[in-house]
Amino acid sequence: MAIKQLNKITLYGPGEDKTRILQGLQTLGCMHLIPLSDNTVDQSLRMQPAQASEAIAWLERSPRIRRQLKDKNHVCIDQVVAEVLDNKASVREVSDARDKLVERIREVRQWGEFSLPSLSDLNGQRFWFYVVPIGEMEALSEVLKENDLPWEEIHRDHRQAYVIVISTSEPAEDLLPVPRSHVGMVPLSRLEMELEESEHLLEEQLAEREALTRWHYLLGQTVAARQDQAALEEASSGTQDEGTFFLVQGWVAVSEKKAVEAFCLENGVAAILEEPSEEDNPPTLLDKSDSIGGGSDALGFFQTPNYRTWDPGNLVFYSFSLFFAMIMSDAMYSLLFGGIVFMFRKNLKKTEAGSRLMNLAYFMSAAGVVWGVLIGSYFGVAPESAGILGHLAVVDLNDYSAMMKLSVFVGVTHLIIANIMTAVVNRGSSHALAPVGWAIIMASGLSMWLGTTDTLPTVFADKVGPAGLIAGALLVFLFTSTRPVRSIGSLCLRGLDGLKGIYNITSAFGDVLSYMRLFALGLSGASLAMTFNTLAMDALDSSPVIGVLFSGLILLLGHILNFALCIMSGVVHGMRLNVIEFVNWGLSDEGYPFKSFRKQED
Repeated sequence: MAIKQLNKITLYGPGEDKTRILQGLQTLGCMHLIPLSDNTVDQSLRMQPAQASEAIAWLERSPRIRRQLKDKNHVCIDQVVAEVLDNKASVREVSDARDKLVERIREVRQWGEFSLPSLSDLNGQRFWFYVVPIGEMEALSEVLKENDLPWEEIHRDHRQAYVIVISTSEPAEDLLPVPRSHVGMVPLSRLEMELEESEHLLEEQLAEREALTRWHYLLGQTVAARQDQAALEEASSGTQDEGTFFLVQGWVAVSEKKAVEAFCLENGVAAILEEPSEEDNPPTLLDKSDSIGGGSDALGFFQTPNYRTWDPGNLVFYSFSLFFAMIMSDAMYSLLFGGIVFMFRKNLKKTEAGSRLMNLAYFMSAAGVVWGVLIGSYFGVAPESAGILGHLAVVDLNDYSAMMKLSVFVGVTHLIIANIMTAVVNRGSSHALAPVGWAIIMASGLSMWLGTTDTLPTVFADKVGPAGLIAGALLVFLFTSTRPVRSIGSLCLRGLDGLKGIYNITSAFGDVLSYMRLFALGLSGASLAMTFNTLAMDALDSSPVIGVLFSGLILLLGHILNFALCIMSGVVHGMRLNVIEFVNWGLSDEGYPFKSFRKQED
């Protein structure tokens, strides 16, 4: 995987064929246009038609999709959109009415089946319903007696009493200890009948939506056609018109050169292909593989590498998976994560980017399972040392010293790779020696630390490490600046640039220590899992009967919470180390993505 090489292309064609040629380029779909005019059309034209987009979104949420109709000549799209939006409004209206009935039934059911008599039969008296806690009944009785209000307790349960107060007007809100229950005039049986009718009507509306899903493809094509027309108008306004001919300019991948040449010959268009100059700022077109391209997609959410740098997608694929595994630190959690991704595989496979991210998630899950087996954690439970899983648990997560060394080693290696790749990108310049110096400084600092802790021979702490630090610092001091030396003043300024570069050693130290979060978060997740297990066992030991229920709830809710926290930590902090620490040392400039001028309509 790499950044594709681009050529700048300038096409010259007769003005009368401008629309036809642009339509051909749009069909070809391999060109990133460069505006040659400031009179471009309003970007709002690229917005999707609101009603059609709303209709498409409504149909996409249907659990089932019918076989698609693809004949565009026998359908009125405006009528279909109107039918879909009417269905959406009807479903919402019926659903809201059903929800209100459910709430009303919940309030009335506790009073049972009854019908209120007419006001004339009660001589103008009304019934007022109250649900009163058992402990408040004595106070309620005294208040109603003092205010000469007749009342009756209909029934009670173990917590509440159901009381009806008779009065011509509603008692004052501050008179009784509880608010009034709004029961209404409609009997419970009638409410349940209306609810049944609402359920049937809602089913009919949802069935109608499912039937309307057969228009999903044609609606999508309508939106795509609108987008294509807007893009064509934008491209047409961005050309340079010179009397009887016009110019259109853009970027094309070198691999598409033959296709462009064939297009020019077929359409009678002159073209000039040029290599990007130093003043040009080409877009970035990544060559993403189906297997490990998810690394570039994940990094692309935050940053696009510059055209003249390198694509760290391959490395991010593996490093992000490793960081996720170390933070998850449980084989079963990682396996569960992979199972969830597997459940949503159909939705992920709908797009190429989704498929690549799915492969990344599978690899993250596999790496997490391997790391969980190595540390011996299965939902926070360690295997028996005599068993097969016990023999595979060769990493002790509670060995703080070893885990700190491992985290720092991973961090230093990650940053060294970033600096080496920066040096490779700048290999034609002496400036490439500065990142080489940083790589030597980081490796030397690590070797000195490991030498002082007896992990490496003491010669690394006494001689190799200090020598490497001096050599690396000299490279950073001498080659950080790209300022040309033309006088004593420029030489002094270059020296100041070198000192400023060396000062970044504090930043390097902080970035390396940031990788300690791999150990800290992994340990916290594993410790929390063991804590929930201990609490569950304590609950089980405290009561052999009810303790089973509480123990199960603690295990279920506790591990769900811990699993969610581990997922969030693994994604956020795993990507943070790649986006902030790694990119800070590996990518000097940010780019912008290559956007093909292509047709979206089939």
